[in-house]
Amino acid sequence: MLMVLLFCWMIYRKEPSAWLVAVFMVSLISFIIMDARLAEAPLLTGSFHGALIFDEMALDGDRLSGFATASSGRAIYASYRIRSIEEQQRLQELGPSATLQVVGTFTEPRPPAHRYAFDMAGYLQRHNATGMLEIETLDSATPGTGLRAHLARQRSELIEHIESSFPESLTTEAQALLLGDRSGMDAEQARIQRTLGITHLFAISGLHVGIVSGMIYFVLLRLRIRKESATVLLLIVLPLYAVMAGAAPSVLRACAMVVFVLAARLFGLHVSAIQALSASFILFLWIDPGLLQDIGFQLSYGASFGIIASLKLMEGASFIKSGLIVTAVSQLCLYPLLLFHFFEISLSSFLVNAIYVPLFTLVILPANFILLAVSFLPLGVDAILFAMYEPLRSWIEGLTASLAGLPRQVWTPGRPSAGWLWLMAVSVLLFFVQAEKRFRLKFLLILLVPPLLLTVKPYLDPRLHVSFIDVGQGDSALIELPYRKALYLIDAGGVLRFDREPFQEKSRPFEVGRQTVVPYLKARGISSIDLFILSHPDADHAEGADEVFEELAVERLHITPGSEANALMTALAPSAREARVELPKNGAGWRVGETQFSYLSPVDDLYEGNDDSLVLLMEHQGQRFLFTGDLESEGESGVVERYGEQLADMTVLKVGHHGSKTSSSQAFLEALRPQISVVSAGIDNRYGHPSPEVTARFGELGLRLLSTAENGTIRMTIEDGRMTVDTSRK
Repeated sequence: MLMVLLFCWMIYRKEPSAWLVAVFMVSLISFIIMDARLAEAPLLTGSFHGALIFDEMALDGDRLSGFATASSGRAIYASYRIRSIEEQQRLQELGPSATLQVVGTFTEPRPPAHRYAFDMAGYLQRHNATGMLEIETLDSATPGTGLRAHLARQRSELIEHIESSFPESLTTEAQALLLGDRSGMDAEQARIQRTLGITHLFAISGLHVGIVSGMIYFVLLRLRIRKESATVLLLIVLPLYAVMAGAAPSVLRACAMVVFVLAARLFGLHVSAIQALSASFILFLWIDPGLLQDIGFQLSYGASFGIIASLKLMEGASFIKSGLIVTAVSQLCLYPLLLFHFFEISLSSFLVNAIYVPLFTLVILPANFILLAVSFLPLGVDAILFAMYEPLRSWIEGLTASLAGLPRQVWTPGRPSAGWLWLMAVSVLLFFVQAEKRFRLKFLLILLVPPLLLTVKPYLDPRLHVSFIDVGQGDSALIELPYRKALYLIDAGGVLRFDREPFQEKSRPFEVGRQTVVPYLKARGISSIDLFILSHPDADHAEGADEVFEELAVERLHITPGSEANALMTALAPSAREARVELPKNGAGWRVGETQFSYLSPVDDLYEGNDDSLVLLMEHQGQRFLFTGDLESEGESGVVERYGEQLADMTVLKVGHHGSKTSSSQAFLEALRPQISVVSAGIDNRYGHPSPEVTARFGELGLRLLSTAENGTIRMTIEDGRMTVDTSRK
């Protein structure tokens, strides 16, 4: 899409034919190379014994991981579980670059939970990796050698220097702004930045490269170095800075464009902004066609294209007005990509960026560079400057958090399909063509109509959808009523946390609510939930709930009676404070249009365990779904005793307790005879769910059984009384 937009704009601007041919040919060759790579042999299997060279390995808790090069020259993604704190310390002393002698086994990457979740196979493909290696034995480890290893080590030392010399409140931001290291940012900081649309300010990009280039050039001239010599030095320093800053696509793109312009100037040539952009685009695609799949690469070039395409709008404009135009254009231009990757757009980003872009350009970025420089001086100057800057930054951070707390700032139309994406891309191109001739506010309709139609689409859908989300060893189900009359979420999965040694703790542990459940909902265009049902307070059902509350608006919360005093529910209470909490039990129910909901259990207000799970029956157009939480055989007997005839010939049964041998009793299954049963369990889970006894029982009764472990996310759709089933893994 980016290549098509770039090529069409160059034709519109009547760029030289030779340049157009070059862009077209390299783009075509890049596609051919990428397709050929995708058609290569499958990932490596079997065992491995040899050396792995890591350019930059990551250590997080007891896990070492990263992309490495084997002696054969093939790229491999390798990971290793660290055995002791002493071994962790030895590996940390090596620095980010090292050569390891290892023995391991190649494994298959786990399939994504759903099509909107992280795809490990695609991640390997993007980085040209031909295998995923689980290291079993680490025989030896030595520090890396060479220029890149040296730069990686210098970068790591600078990150550590910032951590030791900057105040704690300024450390994370300085590491991100100066060296592109965002590992210290927690989930809440990332959420605030996404809400306000200022994430790009914390990633090294053209703004940072411009300031670095300007500062270096100014210093060189002040040292009475000739302009030509200063330019040559910049051509040498900028690529080194790009590597030192983490070599992210945005910084590579910015450095490459500056290098092209400066190099051309040395030879007395004029290179336009669009030519520098397309030349760097060609260079990176030639080196690595897979960059087209990189989110940072797409966003960086998309924003640059938008700014270049709007240069005519800024002719004669003041500095402030130009800044506002740049901010607005970059946001508008990127909206198709933002929706495709993140499913939502910050509505406040234009106004917020109008303040924050100048603030970062004139104050925060220069301040961080100055503070880093003076932190190396032995005179205590840095302490004075920190004492002056830290209160200001704390006030700005408080303001940022307050702004992010304002309601209705994020618009969530969901992920567009390929057809919708192309429609949006065409609307962006048409907007710039019209705006360049003569800008009118009505031209914004060209941009707004496609996402507005995408937002309205679910409200015109007469079908009912039920999704059993693959959350690993846990439960989560989404109910979408026809015409979006209501949205219900039953459970949110969770990770069972076991006692671990301090050195094993990860700085950013996996969060199933934020990384699996929320992306599925947002990709479906869901930003609020009418009813959140927590069947019972077990971690694998409710641990991910707080992340759902943080990311989405929840109107009502149903919990099983007596569970409100449970430790997990008590911990969840602050996150759920804005939801109306209700404790329904047997006999409670409601109706929405053609859909009837009824609770069949529990029967009292005393919570004693799995058999007191909320059991919900949903009936729609003759199709019936039974959601059982972790109901076991005793609870099943009670439900059958009270509602046996009503439950006969059930359409869909959500199998209780993940298919444990303590659930799905013979009598229960014979009473219900469900057409389809769904087990929600993790791949290769430690409990052996679903139990072989249970699966055998389903087989003997001739009942169809689906599992999220095998089938991934399972989505069922009811239309005109007929049901269809779709799974994310075929």
